[in-house]
Amino acid sequence: MNAIRDLNWQPVILLKVVRMPFGAMCGLSLTRAYIALHGERLLYADWTLEAAERAEPLVCPTGWTLESLPELPVQLVGTGAKLIPTGTWLLHYSDRLFTLYSAANDAVTRLIRRIDQYPTDPRTLAALERLVRLV
Repeated sequence: MNAIRDLNWQPVILLKVVRMPFGAMCGLSLTRAYIALHGERLLYADWTLEAAERAEPLVCPTGWTLESLPELPVQLVGTGAKLIPTGTWLLHYSDRLFTLYSAANDAVTRLIRRIDQYPTDPRTLAALERLVRLV
């Protein structure tokens, strides 16, 4: 049990663009977590777990096997995904970066909800025009 607790746990951001069937994008999945390599198994620990709590049964294997922890940022691609799906980006954790992605995700979600509820409202159309000018 101490073997898992004593691993080199890395704070990361798990970022994935969520897609609908047939490839249409619909938003972001954004999570903070700790990852560590145990043998060749990539392990996941919830962000809320203190270092002393990162032990079985609270730590989960992700389904990814790696020879070494990759240099971040990295996108996980391939097969074997269980807990962390393929296509997920592993980013170095920083409060600033997490806050930025979280705010962007919230803004996109608000805009999608507005489009769903009020597609022709002048405020919806103005928000869409501002977005189109930005990108």
